[in-house]
Amino acid sequence: GASSGIGLATARELAHQGAAIVMVCRDQARGEAARQDVAAVATGLPPAMFQADLLSQRQIRRLAGAINDAYPRIDVLVNNAGAVFARRELTADGIEKTFAVNHLAPFLLTNLLLDRIRAAAAGRVITVTSGTYSSALDFDNLQSEKGHHFLGAYFRSKLENVLFTFELSRRLAGTGVTVNCFFPGPTRTRFGSGLNGWAALFPLFMQYFPFLGSPEKGAQTAIYLATSPEVAGITGRFYYRCRDIQTKPVTHDVDIARKLWSVSEALCRSSVT
Repeated sequence: GASSGIGLATARELAHQGAAIVMVCRDQARGEAARQDVAAVATGLPPAMFQADLLSQRQIRRLAGAINDAYPRIDVLVNNAGAVFARRELTADGIEKTFAVNHLAPFLLTNLLLDRIRAAAAGRVITVTSGTYSSALDFDNLQSEKGHHFLGAYFRSKLENVLFTFELSRRLAGTGVTVNCFFPGPTRTRFGSGLNGWAALFPLFMQYFPFLGSPEKGAQTAIYLATSPEVAGITGRFYYRCRDIQTKPVTHDVDIARKLWSVSEALCRSSVT
């Protein structure tokens, strides 16, 4: 999710600090434009760009294979891609799109890249979530089976991001890999720009709110989690404005997290651990 918004701002700043950046973008042309933007400020190696639509598990697996072939280690993985859909639509894999791109995509991609993350001296996995997320998880409604509302599906997926973060941190305990998530705060981005019908009013309405921050401000916590020695060895936490904050009780329910992991693994059609 590096072609615009928080993802691009994060890539740009980390490249400016000297990191070798690997960008993943859905659209080839926009991705190449973003890569050139990042290259213009890079002080280390030129950035690379891989094209993949994270709605497709086949493309995620192809992407992971290409990255694993190209790089011996991954120091930091930032899961930033996210979307919202006005209607209940299914991917080619038969998965509801919000659930597919916001939860299953980072779940599958992270697991497929874990060997390279473990190969780093102290690998870090960072996932973008939201400060507004569901307080409970209905396993009979993970894919809007009981009716679809674009914000309800989105808030549910953001809870799933937190549950995934905390469960992965438990599974990787003692490996040296840390796993955290963060809320970038209300940010002025292209999020929701693909909505249609009455739902399209939502992103237009949000753009008029004066409290929306810039993508650069939203990226500050991602950059902090990627680079700061203050968070070395700290795992299984939720950050906002570079501070560790408390999360809702449901996020600490190990049984729910394990069940979500099991369901997610089954929907990815093969074991990924």
